[in-house]
Amino acid sequence: MENIKILVVDDEEHTRLGYAEVLEMENYKVSMAEDALKAIELLKEEKFDIVVTDLRMPEMDGLAFLERLKQIDKNAKAIMITAFGSFKTYKKATDGGVVIYLNKPVRAAELMEAVNTVIAMKD
Repeated sequence: MENIKILVVDDEEHTRLGYAEVLEMENYKVSMAEDALKAIELLKEEKFDIVVTDLRMPEMDGLAFLERLKQIDKNAKAIMITAFGSFKTYKKATDGGVVIYLNKPVRAAELMEAVNTVIAMKD
């Protein structure tokens, strides 16, 4: 899976690094951003196969980020992870294009299952 590029966006450094470590162990190419604004800059420079994003972040939350992501890459596939899940945010996220919505804490196996599910999807 060396050709799969994943962007991890989370304002919590230990979470971001943890997700990246799990994904890199599976030979994915991982880039990281500590907030949505930095992620948008990366997205303008590079195309990613999957974006893993937090919901609650400073400056711009995950739902607003998702809107910008779709403006930059309408085919982008996103996994949203949150500790503050509700049906309302789930509905907004999936309506906005999130493919998989996970509630924290997310175990390594859950993250890998989500990524593998997204990879298996066809454009």
